[in-house]
Amino acid sequence: MGLAGMIIVDDGTDLRGLPRSYGADDFPIILQDRSFAPDGSLVYSPSPLSITYGSRGDTIIVNGAVSPVGKVPRGLVRLRILDAANARNFYLRFSDKRSFHVIASDGGYLGAPVPVTELRMSPGERFEVLVDFADGKAVTLETGPDQELGAFGAMMEHRIDGEYEAVMRFEPTAAAAPVKSLPTSLVARQAADPNKAVRRRQFILDSRMCTTDERPSEMPMGHAMCINGKTHDLARIDEKVELGTSEIWEIFSVGMEHPFHIHGASFLILSIDGQSPPVHLAGWKDVVLVEEKAELLVSFNRPATPQHPFMYHCHVLEHEDAGMMGQYICV
Repeated sequence: MGLAGMIIVDDGTDLRGLPRSYGADDFPIILQDRSFAPDGSLVYSPSPLSITYGSRGDTIIVNGAVSPVGKVPRGLVRLRILDAANARNFYLRFSDKRSFHVIASDGGYLGAPVPVTELRMSPGERFEVLVDFADGKAVTLETGPDQELGAFGAMMEHRIDGEYEAVMRFEPTAAAAPVKSLPTSLVARQAADPNKAVRRRQFILDSRMCTTDERPSEMPMGHAMCINGKTHDLARIDEKVELGTSEIWEIFSVGMEHPFHIHGASFLILSIDGQSPPVHLAGWKDVVLVEEKAELLVSFNRPATPQHPFMYHCHVLEHEDAGMMGQYICV
């Protein structure tokens, strides 16, 4: 558990008129929550409860800093946001309730900018947003309480209440931003077609103590967490898929919400709890927060062998450590 980084991949041919001057109107925003000792050192001492629900810290940090201030030009600014927390979900909004626009998620651009006033992010999720600072007013990016903890929040390392708390402050300067208007379109995408799927699989993510013949004694605090009744085993391949095909994966969460993540593949969300996904979740993704059930159309276009398989897992760090992880290969 430490500080996270971000790699920005750009092919240099972006002609969509988006902000792209790094550090001027294009900023990485890496969100984490951490606890610190009086001397400033990181504190991480997981308990049985924090293993079950994921560890939360009492201090929000952005790019490794506490309560930073971002100087931004007047106009459209691009924020590339990553939830890099162990377990915390962020509920992001601006203090003046202004709307902002989601333009991309984990797997790339959306079809067009999507206006929102609040954006929920789970561990591992990435979103790019455009924020208009043309009015020149300073504003605070803030987050609501992590609703996943519910009544258990009072038992964790920090207090959970109903108030929003500051993440960082943005202060517009006198400089004018190069981009002043939103693009009308981004990337044309075909609608998800479940008829293209060659198979349907089910995965049950269970954060309760698993009763298996695996090795719970090797897991943190003796906990063993499972996918389909099995904890992670490096020597075991759980699924074999056909390279170049698509499948429908049904993901079920037991015990709490789980951010499901798959390596080496991207998916389109067909449904979440029986409903169509919100528009800002309609693009290609590799992380989805599953409260009860999600249906995903997964595209397998990268090879993986028994010697070098891909993983799928819950993105709560303590759940990964406790065995909630599987492996698949493309054949």
